[in-house]
Amino acid sequence: MTSGIITAFAMLAFLGIAIWVFIFKKKEDFDEQAHLPLEDDLPHAPSKTERKETSS
Repeated sequence: MTSGIITAFAMLAFLGIAIWVFIFKKKEDFDEQAHLPLEDDLPHAPSKTERKETSS
């Protein structure tokens, strides 16, 4: 009985995270994060968040 409850909870947690990642996240966020490892090799260019902060 307890193992079934734990399995159901784990499945709901997995589905919740999957929905949060693939539905509520924006493609632009993924694209910006995908380039983070390469930023050390490139000259510094302000990210979208830095541009928003400086333009305010």
